[in-house]
Amino acid sequence: MLPIRRLLLRDLLILMVGLSALLLGLSWWSRQQALERQAKARSQAALRHLDEALRIDLGASQALGRAIQEWWLGGTLDPTRPEQAAQLIMPALTTQRSITSLNLAQTDGRSLLFLRSDGAWSLRELERAGAEARIRWWHLAPSGQILSQEPWAPMAYDPRDRPWYQAGAGAPAPAWTPPYAFYTTQDPGITYTLPVRDAAGLRGVAALDFMLDDLTQLVWSAQPTPGSRALILDPQGRALILPRDPAFATYDRRRQAFLKPLETSFLSPEASHLPDDAAGGLPRRIVTQGGPAMGLARDFEGLPGLHWRLILIIPEDDLLGPLKFRAGSMLGLAILGIGLAALRIRAIARRVAEPIAALGSLAESLGQGRPAPTIHSDIQEICSLERALLRAEESLSEQTRLKSQLEHSQRMETVGTLAGGIAHDVNNQLAAILGQLHLSRELLPEGHPVLARILRAEEATRRCAQTTKALLSFSHESRPELKPLDLNDLVRDTAEILGRLLGGLIRVQLSLQGELPPISGDSVQLEQVLMNLAVNARDAMPSGGSLSLRTFRDEDGHVCVEVQDTGTGIPEDLLPHIFEPFVTTKDFTKGTGLGLAMVFGIVKAHQGQVRAENVPGGGARFIVSLPQALREEAVAAPHQPDAAAEGDLLAGRRILVAEDEAMLRDMLADALTLERAQVTTAPDGCVAWQAWQAGDFDLVLSDHRMPDCTGLELLERIRATGSQVPFILVSGQGLEGMEATLAKVPGVRLLPKPFELSRLLALMTAMLRDQRRGGSRP
Repeated sequence: MLPIRRLLLRDLLILMVGLSALLLGLSWWSRQQALERQAKARSQAALRHLDEALRIDLGASQALGRAIQEWWLGGTLDPTRPEQAAQLIMPALTTQRSITSLNLAQTDGRSLLFLRSDGAWSLRELERAGAEARIRWWHLAPSGQILSQEPWAPMAYDPRDRPWYQAGAGAPAPAWTPPYAFYTTQDPGITYTLPVRDAAGLRGVAALDFMLDDLTQLVWSAQPTPGSRALILDPQGRALILPRDPAFATYDRRRQAFLKPLETSFLSPEASHLPDDAAGGLPRRIVTQGGPAMGLARDFEGLPGLHWRLILIIPEDDLLGPLKFRAGSMLGLAILGIGLAALRIRAIARRVAEPIAALGSLAESLGQGRPAPTIHSDIQEICSLERALLRAEESLSEQTRLKSQLEHSQRMETVGTLAGGIAHDVNNQLAAILGQLHLSRELLPEGHPVLARILRAEEATRRCAQTTKALLSFSHESRPELKPLDLNDLVRDTAEILGRLLGGLIRVQLSLQGELPPISGDSVQLEQVLMNLAVNARDAMPSGGSLSLRTFRDEDGHVCVEVQDTGTGIPEDLLPHIFEPFVTTKDFTKGTGLGLAMVFGIVKAHQGQVRAENVPGGGARFIVSLPQALREEAVAAPHQPDAAAEGDLLAGRRILVAEDEAMLRDMLADALTLERAQVTTAPDGCVAWQAWQAGDFDLVLSDHRMPDCTGLELLERIRATGSQVPFILVSGQGLEGMEATLAKVPGVRLLPKPFELSRLLALMTAMLRDQRRGGSRP
């Protein structure tokens, strides 16, 4: 018998050597031909396109600047009238995507500054330039309409001391300034200055500001291929426009690299000697860290004051030949390779393929439990495999069972981790949204038409918060907020919503047993259970049918709700797995299979059970059983005093806020400041501990999940100093199962995320009131 390794290596080696040589030769020839035909033309066209895009953008800005200069000289524009200036300038200013700000400075120091920030425009008016200067801000609509106005505020500033004003005042004509750091943001940029002179002399200076980062983004958006790199250098070799590179992926890294010599590692040592396209130079092949590339340069001139050099490098991999040429070459290569392989496979099949096919039949028979056929072969390895397969037959079923259990466990763990992580991140954002909506509502007068919309947004946010709680319940990382509920009332309210959700083809029927004991549950989560079951029933009845909701009390004393439809039912093979994640009877385009898994998680979090079964004659039935509420739970909670009634307790109080989510931290600081509290914020527990050591605080509000130092660790450090300061611990995840323990700690309260601002203020007021009376309640 011959070993199969020697037989296959000998025959396949001959085949692979010939195919590899032919493939490499044709690929190299195809690649070189494609590069020679297209590399030069494409790189030249791409460089000119970048140059044109930058010139068009800056040229349009110059045209706008000259128009503003003419308006000012002609009297159409009066910088002393902000409203009229805004309505005149804003419609044209908003069409320019690269302009960061527009300055209109008069010779007496008075000025107007149009500033773009996060896509919105504001107007700053300055009077009495110098040490006694004052400013006020106007918030503008794109049309120039004044949206809001802030009061006057002091600001020691004189625009006549800035480089752009001095350059414009000393220039006979409009020109671009060298790069410098802006006063407002300290970001590097350039300015197009326009002196405004008439027969009487200089009347002022108009200046258009451009951030180098915005110009970099413009060049990036015009790059011809994802792998190309374009940059602009000034005559001193400093980087004005940076290349797209992972080293410059963040704004802070780009800010540090602007106006500095660029390291050759980002391009190539040959990049400084590329030919000039404007002078007729052709692209040059250079070697970069990413491999061979085509490089070309072009002087960017023609705009007064700008003497830049534009460099473009495109990898050769981005400049391959046309699709037809590549497809034809590869098709011919594939046909030739298949022909050669067919000749050798025909010879190999007689000695190897038939025994291997018989070996496959043996493995298939063993997997299906059929009698194993006999294999006749003189190949040693095939005979060994036959014996190994026969020995493996005994343990095959056990291994299959263990593998199924492992996959199920890993899938459940993955889904739980994913659900918990998503819910934790969303909770922070929802808390910030609820707080901002509350603050917005407080700023509006009673009866304002926007109040109704804000209230609807708050209600939608609360429902979204309940959905995240359901996700946490599904991942076993959160518990629902249980309250005594009447199941019949819950079913009636949900049935009204289902009438609109299910459409006119499905009839909803109710059968409610009277005098049911109350249950302990979360109304929103239980409503979500009924909604998910109803949506599954609707999908099972595409032509219409009947959906019945029935409540009753079972033999064990549990309160139950039954959801039954007249649809197609559940396949028997899926019935035992219907509550597992990603198991669904729908097409993959119509559902993820998480709906019933969510139902299972919510019911389990309520200490209940849910089961599914098919109804004889068609349809499916889901029965949810929930425990009765305990007697002490049915007693109504004592009324808590209104936070507004004792709102003065927060006035003047020193409050430390530790929260790693910036938006939520800022919202809390704004809200407490409106309550006249003195707020100190910290982005993590370590900074909060340092602030605690340096100050004296009346109350601490801390998130739990923070880097370096968690909320519990911060509480332990503070308590270790002997202080009993009231401490509110906010948690969206991570304190599951500790609610009862924390409730017994004096001066500590646990507030789950997301929370309503009114609830937080009421809790702070109650804790400060208890402290003032000389006692702390848990």
